[in-house]
Amino acid sequence: MKVGIVCGYGIILDERLKAYLHAVVEYTAAHQIHTLILSGGHTVQGAEETEAQVMCELIRKKNQDLDLVLEEQSITTLHNLLYSKHTLDTFNCVIDTLDIFCDSARFMKVSCLAKILFRDHVVNVVRFERREPALLYLMQIPFTIVQCLGAIFPSVEKKILTSRQRWMNK
Repeated sequence: MKVGIVCGYGIILDERLKAYLHAVVEYTAAHQIHTLILSGGHTVQGAEETEAQVMCELIRKKNQDLDLVLEEQSITTLHNLLYSKHTLDTFNCVIDTLDIFCDSARFMKVSCLAKILFRDHVVNVVRFERREPALLYLMQIPFTIVQCLGAIFPSVEKKILTSRQRWMNK
């Protein structure tokens, strides 16, 4: 079985998000992926929908045949992958390959986290171009280090989660 994890990046369905999700749908068709875990929770205070719900609505319009599983708790890239791993562990089948979809800004971080979290799987990290401010690319360097530490040490993971929740509630 081929499974994909789609990391969510926002709940505003702008042209950048539409292009990202369209590229994911095209990739899944070309690579015969039939199950996608859509990963993203309530990342904007007061939003009614999760990132996973927003992605599901658009992907469902483009491909009715995909089996979509929503992971709606994550609020960081680390948690996108960590909670998706928990979801994947509930599947009662052998996973042949795991494709993880991300944008180009977070490619290095997703690649490092995938090596830590999915070392028992054959993983392809698939990046799609998405224009982001230069500062976002620079911020990924320390975020990658901290989130990789969080993938290894549960106490660090909890601090990442609580600090992100505190920041979102400001």
